Amino acid sequence: MLKFHFAPNLGKNLAFFSVLSLLLTLFIHDPAAAQLPAANPTSSKTPKICVVLSGGGARGFAHIGVLKQLEAMHIPIDCIAGTSMGAVIGGLYASGIPATEIEKRLEKLKLNDIALDRIDRRQLPQSIREEDEQYPLGATLGLSENGVRLPSGVVQASQFQELIQNWTSHLAPDIKFDQLPIPFRAVATDLETGEMVVFDKGALHKAIRASMAAPGVFAPTEIDGRLLSDGGLVRNLPVDIARDMGADVIIAVNIGTPLMPRKQLQTLFNVSQQMVNILTEQNVNAQKASLRESDILIEPNLGNIGFLDFGRSKEATEIGQTAARQLQTKLAGLALPDQAYRVAQNKRENPQLPPIQISFIDIDNNTAIPEADIRRLIGFEIGSFYNAEEVNAKLAALGTTREFDNLSHELVQKDRRYGIRIQANGKNWGPHFLRFGLALSSGFDGAGGYRLQIGHRRPWLTEGGLEWRNDVELGNTLKYRTELRQPLFEREGSYLLPFAQISENTVNFYRDNVRLAEYSLRAQKAGVEVAYRLGNLGTLGEARLGLNYNRYSIVPKLGGVITSNGVDITGSVDSLPSASIQQYGLKTGVVIDQLSDPSFPRQGYKVDTGLFLGMDRSRDSYQEFNLDTVWAKSYGSHSLNLKFSAAGLFQKNDNKIRGIGSMLGGFQRLSAYQQDQFLGNYMLYGSATYLLRAVNFEMAGQSLFVGSSLEMGNVWNEKKDISVNSLRKSLSFFGGVNSFMGPVYLGFAIGQNGARTVFFQLGRQ
Repeated sequence: MLKFHFAPNLGKNLAFFSVLSLLLTLFIHDPAAAQLPAANPTSSKTPKICVVLSGGGARGFAHIGVLKQLEAMHIPIDCIAGTSMGAVIGGLYASGIPATEIEKRLEKLKLNDIALDRIDRRQLPQSIREEDEQYPLGATLGLSENGVRLPSGVVQASQFQELIQNWTSHLAPDIKFDQLPIPFRAVATDLETGEMVVFDKGALHKAIRASMAAPGVFAPTEIDGRLLSDGGLVRNLPVDIARDMGADVIIAVNIGTPLMPRKQLQTLFNVSQQMVNILTEQNVNAQKASLRESDILIEPNLGNIGFLDFGRSKEATEIGQTAARQLQTKLAGLALPDQAYRVAQNKRENPQLPPIQISFIDIDNNTAIPEADIRRLIGFEIGSFYNAEEVNAKLAALGTTREFDNLSHELVQKDRRYGIRIQANGKNWGPHFLRFGLALSSGFDGAGGYRLQIGHRRPWLTEGGLEWRNDVELGNTLKYRTELRQPLFEREGSYLLPFAQISENTVNFYRDNVRLAEYSLRAQKAGVEVAYRLGNLGTLGEARLGLNYNRYSIVPKLGGVITSNGVDITGSVDSLPSASIQQYGLKTGVVIDQLSDPSFPRQGYKVDTGLFLGMDRSRDSYQEFNLDTVWAKSYGSHSLNLKFSAAGLFQKNDNKIRGIGSMLGGFQRLSAYQQDQFLGNYMLYGSATYLLRAVNFEMAGQSLFVGSSLEMGNVWNEKKDISVNSLRKSLSFFGGVNSFMGPVYLGFAIGQNGARTVFFQLGRQ
């Protein structure tokens, strides 16, 4: 039973209940009144914030700084759209790697080397090292029935793709980008149709690689039958893509490369880059115009940081963070309280692949190299657990042979099993390949020389790996060499090398530092050798053993030898001697090359030695021996190089063959004297060189050096004349740079008895 108790002021209470009843009736029966907001709201809808990151090459490291500042301010990022370098940084961040972690990882890398696919010389096979030293000029040209062709890009960007793949290998290969910790989109361009391609699923590293393929710099890549290049051509600042992802507020970061003034438009590369920049700026301006008042545009002032300045990542990161910090007041309205930000971060999915056992290995082989060779060289075992970094390391080692245009892998799933698919593409701009070299030298006294070098390579003439090689030199030296290289057992092991060579070069004759005459030295050589690669794929060096036949002819050209008769200054002019020598015998040699650079070594060592055991037409036996060693060590910008060389032609009669065994003279071969000024059967030489790296051109991978060398050496025709007291001395001071045409030196040197010279040299001596 309910009981009602009324207060004393009954009239007032009745009035109150009447008003209350009326208000309740209105709210129940008036839908509009029922939806009115509270007078003091405590919450509102959180806007969806999307970050848009533009392309701009190495300038894109500024994106890391912007993301760091957004993290520090607790601004949530609900989606990311990126192009080119924006896709690189944005994709890594969306995959779950914090901005500070991206920065730390990058600081441990040589980014210029990775971006431009530069490899430590000591990791290359010996045959590649020798070719690079002999032919430093430009790219390798391809030659076919369709004419001369160049590679599709200056850089294949293999190392960059491997790096991104290693860092994102925790993701499924067919993941939808909306399932990433932060939903993500990457933009690329279809080179055939000019259409924009937006990646929203698949292998993340492949989408990033396609988006960053800057025309003329990085080679395009093929995905699902489409040839893709840099997304900046169609959408360098993809604001509309972020709108399509449902963004309420956009934070756009534009780091595009500004247009160059006329004075910088003097090279083909700069003009080409300017054309791309013009196209890029047009679509960027259109996207900037679509930004709303609630959106935020960040444009870091990156100054002179260029498209390829990958070594300035730290500087660009700091500039990006500063630019975001300057907009802190406007950005603060998007920040969440600490607890709400942590909750939002923890709600994100973080997809991780479990440990995966490899069940199969498929090879998509578009090369002349047999599939069995590729499988053996990779050496990846079925049943082992997948490790992207390990697989890429093995592919990278195989790629140093330069027999592939592209060598990559991806994790694939087939019949509920995981495996690896390897994509092996050969050099499609062949099958003949040409390389070039140039050498110039001058002592500024009228003596000098030049050589133009042309190298031809035709690999894989047969399924067994037969290669045909031709080398031509024109100039002061005329030379033609042809050889075949046939692998004997395993392709990467020993090979058979039959060869033939003819050459003619001019040798100057000096007496007391005066050039009196010159003669022609002609040589014909032929033989067959067996070469064995030392180290994995020949990265340590090479050893050879074979039978050789040599024929030398010495023919006078100009001048004569003046002989005096005692105190009388008069004399007679004798003609230059002529000779013809034939040799045949057993030749062996070993080269171990671990120098960081052949011209300006800062680390490593090299040993090159050879021995020839032969006889001439009269069956007189003789032996030729040579040894060249180099050791280099650096301390900061300072380097010390030590060299030692020795050679000898040993025979019963020292006078039988004279003056063609060894030569000294020229830069770093007794620099104060003219090139090949001293000739003899026996030679000793040693030097100590100090190098100061004055300027380091990190982007080009080159340096400007200044240095000084102290040298001692001499040649002798008879063993009894060899002595320390007869060694000639030379002191030189020089500057040098390892240019795209080869090493360049300019300096002067002084020697004994008034010997001195000012020298210039381009290329190898």
